[in-house]
Amino acid sequence: MSKHILGHFLNLLLPGQRCEVEVYAAPPGRALSQLLYNLALKQKAVQSSTSGSVGTAGKAVDRYRDANYQSGSCTLTNVQSDPWWRVDLVNVYTIGTVMITNRQELENGLDGAEIWIGNSTTFSNPKSIRCAVISHISKGQVFYFPCNSMKGRYVTVFLPGSAKVLSLCEVEVYYGQMTAFMSGCF
Repeated sequence: MSKHILGHFLNLLLPGQRCEVEVYAAPPGRALSQLLYNLALKQKAVQSSTSGSVGTAGKAVDRYRDANYQSGSCTLTNVQSDPWWRVDLVNVYTIGTVMITNRQELENGLDGAEIWIGNSTTFSNPKSIRCAVISHISKGQVFYFPCNSMKGRYVTVFLPGSAKVLSLCEVEVYYGQMTAFMSGCF
């Protein structure tokens, strides 16, 4: 059973343990459970191409954060110019945060990728808004991108450039305004 606690600091001491810690905060008057629903989970996803039969677009919304491509939980496009991946949230939502899990085998694979939110399947539509540019996500790690309450039905990850491969192990999309802090296991 989880409890809602107000405060400014979190101290966690686990002697001999080195694990991931995630802390979420909801705005006053909002239930945290409303914010933690992954809008992308099991929704229809498509990508610009698929390399082989394993790296299909739906692997990024299957709820498994496994960052090892060989486990069958990551997407993979062919080598191409400007590869992209997109999820259809079915309805228009106010998106607070997009979370991406990078592949274990590709340290710099997502560097320069862009996260777009909009109501058109064409992310370059003038009404689509760029939420973030990924500067770097370490291999096998998860990173949160605040989208400042952008509204949209489609979330697209676009990797500009020639001879690129786009591989995502999980993409999670959260409603509303959410603050999330995370530290990985070492």
